[in-house]
Amino acid sequence: MDEDENEMEDVVVPNEDVDTMMMLGKHYILNYIMKQAAKPLKGIPYHYKDVKNYPMEEQKKWEQACKEEIKSIEDRNVWTLVDCPPDRKPVKCRWVFAKKSDGRFKARLVAKGFSQIYGEDYDETFSPVTRFETVRLLLAYACRNDWEIESLDVKTAFLYGRLDEEIYMEQPEGFKVPSSSNKVYRLLRALYGLKQAALAWNKELHKSLLKLNFKRSKSDPGVYIFQDKSGIMLFIVYVDDGLLMSNSAKLLKKKKTTFLNV
Repeated sequence: MDEDENEMEDVVVPNEDVDTMMMLGKHYILNYIMKQAAKPLKGIPYHYKDVKNYPMEEQKKWEQACKEEIKSIEDRNVWTLVDCPPDRKPVKCRWVFAKKSDGRFKARLVAKGFSQIYGEDYDETFSPVTRFETVRLLLAYACRNDWEIESLDVKTAFLYGRLDEEIYMEQPEGFKVPSSSNKVYRLLRALYGLKQAALAWNKELHKSLLKLNFKRSKSDPGVYIFQDKSGIMLFIVYVDDGLLMSNSAKLLKKKKTTFLNV
């Protein structure tokens, strides 16, 4: 996103109020939104190099967050270090930092998907999610019938998605292998930021749910249904979040535990 950051500095945002901006045209409001979104948050590094501007105690926490992210990636065999083929241009990457509501320091390595080349680094990108109307309807039905409802957040979900394409990525800043600094990573699984990351994750999720004998709804591809003599359970998918509903607490707990261990 470095190329875009320079452009953002030139964005002109009017001083008028929202009503005036509406009169001037939609591009004024879009400029304003883009400018606000690009602003670095106070107390959070915008670039990896910014970490060194913080007190030593915070530097250690940000560095530890980066190490934990690298460990998660390597534990899931997301990449392998190779020589970049002469006819391929590696995708760039960057660190994204955040502080969680519980005070944890979080770092995520994100691929710069805008540098991917269509037909070479990616093809299909669409990933089905459930419709909001479906979620509202099913929540109302579950509440009406006193069903069990639980949410599910799969940690580093996109790292589970296997890639069909041959993608190479530069080594992340601050974590280049000293003896192989000229090499790149061949991505075997999806990384956040890749154009096909959500689709790759959805494919893996679909396979896992089929193994648990769930069936995908024909009317909404984001809804999976399981039913046997022990009860009925719904698994509602929205990108990397899940909403579980069942008329049996025992069934829900069993399926949730099994899913997390698949």
